[in-house]
Amino acid sequence: MMQHRAVQGVAIGVRAHVRFEDMERETRLEMLALAARIIHGDSPWFAIRVMTGRESAVQEALEVLGITALVPMRKGPDLRRRHRVIPGSLQPVIYGYVLVQSDPSPEILVAFKGVQDVIDVLGGAEKPMRVTAKEISRFKAMAEAGAYDWERPSDLVLRVGEAVRVKDGPFASFKAVVVTPNAKGKGDVVVMVDILGGSVPVTVPLAILEKL
Repeated sequence: MMQHRAVQGVAIGVRAHVRFEDMERETRLEMLALAARIIHGDSPWFAIRVMTGRESAVQEALEVLGITALVPMRKGPDLRRRHRVIPGSLQPVIYGYVLVQSDPSPEILVAFKGVQDVIDVLGGAEKPMRVTAKEISRFKAMAEAGAYDWERPSDLVLRVGEAVRVKDGPFASFKAVVVTPNAKGKGDVVVMVDILGGSVPVTVPLAILEKL
C-alpha cells in the first residue's frame, strides 16, 4: 500500500495574508529608494506623522533610503537631583512629526507608510500640506539657537480655550486652541491646530505660540 508523507506547514490563507503585507511594505520601500533619485534641492517639503517617540528612528530609516529627513531638536527640561542641575536631554521640538523632502506625487507620498512607525502624510497623500523650504530653514535655525528649549523663559500665559497662532515650523501661521494651560513661563502646551478643515492635537513649546 502506498504511503503518503506527512504534510507540514502553515495554512495557505494565513501565509498569503502575511506575505501580502510584507510584499506591500517592501514595494513601498523600494519606491521610496527609487524616488530618492528624482528628489532634489527644490523639491517640496512635507510633514510626516509618526509614532510619538520614534521620530529619530524614522528619520534614520528614511536617510538610509536616501530621503532627506529632518527632526529639529531642542533641549528638554533640566533635572534637579540633590541640589544638582542635570541638563535636559535632546528631544523633538514637535513630537510625532518628521519633515521630509519628497516628490509630491500621491504614489510616492503613500509609500512613506511602508517605513516602520510612519502613520501618514499630514493632509493625506492626495492633498498633502506643504511646508516651504524657507520655513524649514528658519525652523531648524531657531531650534539650533535654543529658541524652543524647555527652560527658555516666556511671558506668555495661556488658559484652556484661548485662541493662539503657531509662529514657526510645519504649522506656521495656523490657528489653534489651547487644550492644556500653561502659566509657568516655560515648557510645552497641547493645542488643537486647525488644519485643512479639521483639528489635530499637537504638543508644542510655549515659545512657538502667540496669542490672537
